[in-house]
Amino acid sequence: MSIKKDLYNEFQVPEYPLSFESEVEKAQIKEEIHQRLQQSIASQQLQKRGIVKSLLNYKVAAALIAVTSFLFISYNYYFKEDKRAYITLSAPKGKVMEFLLPDSSRIVLNAASTLKYLVKFKNTRDVYLEGEAFFDVSHDASKPFIVHTGSVSTRVLGTAFNIKAYKKLPSITVTVQQGKVRVDEKNNNLGLLTPNKQLIVNKANYTAINRTVVAEDATSWTGGKFVLQGVYFHEMMLAIENRFNVKMIYDAKAFSNCQNSIQFTQKQSLTDVLKLLKDIQGIKYTIKNDSVLITGKPCR
Repeated sequence: MSIKKDLYNEFQVPEYPLSFESEVEKAQIKEEIHQRLQQSIASQQLQKRGIVKSLLNYKVAAALIAVTSFLFISYNYYFKEDKRAYITLSAPKGKVMEFLLPDSSRIVLNAASTLKYLVKFKNTRDVYLEGEAFFDVSHDASKPFIVHTGSVSTRVLGTAFNIKAYKKLPSITVTVQQGKVRVDEKNNNLGLLTPNKQLIVNKANYTAINRTVVAEDATSWTGGKFVLQGVYFHEMMLAIENRFNVKMIYDAKAFSNCQNSIQFTQKQSLTDVLKLLKDIQGIKYTIKNDSVLITGKPCR
C-alpha cells in the first residue's frame, strides 16, 4: 500500500465526495480534520529535527503535501460555500418541550413543532419556526429577535409572545403576553402588537385581523392546559392530534364552517376530550388503534 494511501487511512479521509447528515456534523468534521492535520504536521516537523534525508521521508513529505492539498480543496468546497451551521430543536407529537437558546431566551415548543437557528447569532437573532412555540426573549436592543414563519416574520427586542404556525392550518397566529412585537410579510407591515393583542394572518392572501384576547389563554398550553376559543373545527382536530399522537379522520368539507370553543388539560385522556367534544359539537366518534373516526352532524 502506498504512503499516500497510508496517510489517507491515518486521516480517515474518503477518496469520494463527502456527505454530511447536518450542518452541525459538517462543522464538527471540519474541526476534527483541522486538529488531526495540525497534529500530523507537528509530528513530521519533529521527525525532521532528526536525520530525515532518506528518500522515504521525502515521499512522506510529498504525500503529506498531497493530503494537505486535498484537505484544503475539501475545506474550500464543502465549508467555504456555506459557513452557516444550524441547530434544530423539535417536540414530537404528544410532548411539550422547553429549551434555552444561546442568548438565554426561553422557548417552549408545542407538540409536533420544530425550531431552527444558527449555531452563533450575528447582527440579528433569527429563528425559523414550524408549528407552535412560546417565546420569552432576553432583551438585547442591538440584536433584534426575529421569528420566521414562511414569508411572515415577527420582530422583537425583548418580550414574551406565542406563535402558532402549523403547516396544516390556513393562518399564522401571533399573541403578545408582554412587550411589543412587529409582524411583517416580507416588506409589508401587518401589525404592531402590545400585550393581550393577537394578529391572525391568512396564509392565502396575507390579510390580517388584529383583535384583543386574554394572552394567557393562548399560552396556557405551556402549563398543561389547552384553551381554544372560537376556533374552527380543523384547528380543534389538529390540537387533539398533536396532544395525543393520533390521526383524526373526518369530513373536512362538511365541518369546514363549524366554530366552537373547548378546554382540556394534560391530565385528561383522549376519551375524556372526545366526550367533551361530543357534548359541545354533537359529534360521534370511534377509536381504533391510533385513529379516531368523527361522524355525526357537522355543526350544532
